Amino acid sequence: MQQNWNNPQSKGLSDHLHSLKKEAALKPQIQNSLVQLNKTVSSLDYKVKGLDDKDAKLFNRIVLAKKTHDLTTAKVLANELVEIRKNKKVLSTLKISLEQINLRLSTVQDLGDAMVSLRPIMATMHALQPSLGRIMPEVSREFESLFGILNESVSSSFEGSFESDGASNAETESILKEAAAVAGTRVGEKFPSTPTGISSSSSIGLE
Repeated sequence: MQQNWNNPQSKGLSDHLHSLKKEAALKPQIQNSLVQLNKTVSSLDYKVKGLDDKDAKLFNRIVLAKKTHDLTTAKVLANELVEIRKNKKVLSTLKISLEQINLRLSTVQDLGDAMVSLRPIMATMHALQPSLGRIMPEVSREFESLFGILNESVSSSFEGSFESDGASNAETESILKEAAAVAGTRVGEKFPSTPTGISSSSSIGLE
């Protein structure tokens, strides 16, 4: 009887049960992360819409200044609009990146999925955090909380905290480049450039 408990088949069953327990603990953490992530995306969306309104109003003021031949005011406003659009592109990039993270996180069903998905997700979030902190400190605090939840998921599921690796970094770069390209296209399509006649140093552009 003792031999039966020590045989490889019994050990395999024990490992399987241990894996099931980890999966049971992981799922509510993933759900909690998704709820928090959706809140952060909503906050970013609200902020982007606010910048959209500022952009439109500022652009109209530039047009009015041009009509009255007040080029000094037009240039000052144009420089302000440059900064607004830069910030909007950064926020849009963050939002699109988080939406991609949300999509990937929502497909995690078991430990196998988690092992493939969570580390690239964490690497991407780690890369986004400084930019978010500079532009939206209040949202950054939510983001830090979310990062902590996911790090706890990684720690409890894989017996180790988050550490970025080469594959994660490559995937992170890919996600961020794609999001930045989409964000730049959206900003460019939605809003026109400043009226002609304003010097190139004050023209609207996104780096």
